[in-house]
Amino acid sequence: MLNPSQKILVCGSLAFDHLLRFQGSFKQYQTEYRVEALNASLPIHEYRTCYGGCGGNIAYGLGLLGVPTTLLSHAGDDFEDSYRRHLFEAGVNCDYVAIAPNSPISARCTIISDDHGNQITGFYPGDAGPETRLLPSELSNIGEIDLAHLGPEAPDLMVRQAKDLHILGIPFIFDPGQWVSKFTKEDLRDLLDYARYVIGNEHEMSVLAATLEIPTAALAGMTDTLITTRAADGVDLAFDSQLQHVPAITVQTIVDATGSGDAFRAGLIFGLSKGKDLLGATRLGCQVAACALGSQSPQDYVLPADGIG
Repeated sequence: MLNPSQKILVCGSLAFDHLLRFQGSFKQYQTEYRVEALNASLPIHEYRTCYGGCGGNIAYGLGLLGVPTTLLSHAGDDFEDSYRRHLFEAGVNCDYVAIAPNSPISARCTIISDDHGNQITGFYPGDAGPETRLLPSELSNIGEIDLAHLGPEAPDLMVRQAKDLHILGIPFIFDPGQWVSKFTKEDLRDLLDYARYVIGNEHEMSVLAATLEIPTAALAGMTDTLITTRAADGVDLAFDSQLQHVPAITVQTIVDATGSGDAFRAGLIFGLSKGKDLLGATRLGCQVAACALGSQSPQDYVLPADGIG
């Protein structure tokens, strides 16, 4: 019999995504046409809008996996139109999504993808600032939380949340994402020390190391567990003086890579919440990521009928 899932807090952004598809390869385009200072004119093959934001994507995946999840975020008035209901129906507690007054527009993310999963991304944080958000310690159900995920947001907000969780004694995942270059050396030292898990891709890990003025390999000695995602090349793990590798699951057809990293995180957290060891949890993360790669949007993938495991 499976152990009951632990309760998870997801701190992260909510956004509406605009997903565009360039038919072909960015690399081939650069070869055929001279590109200067990112000045390029791309013909778009597909366009659609969907729910997004790292916090929303991860919470959706956890809800789909049946993990009791509370989302701590903020948004504009347009979150109330349908996004709240969408997450509620997926099983996510959205009681702590703060709606800022006089802020009609939530964050917007515009992503152009090519046929090989490469992406060009633009992010607008929206009209709503985080001022109305609660800290984790201010949540009425914080005593029930077993693990928190700190998704990419403004560094000062992530630092406040990390220190709050550290004081509470709640283990958390530090996931700086696209904000990684905006942290100070001092903040990163604290965050890597406080975090139970640190996760990012190869580029993000190199930026962490550059800011800390250390070799990338030395990051493993600064935190309990370092998780480096390498897209189709799988995941590298550094923990307990071990280095382990988990291969990615081969996907024959990539429909859209947007949100697949967040799906991986949901699967990873699902595994950890069920008492899996790190290798087993990472394998589950790779399974959920593979499901997301076969869907058109970050929050419309489905799991196999017989589940994952």
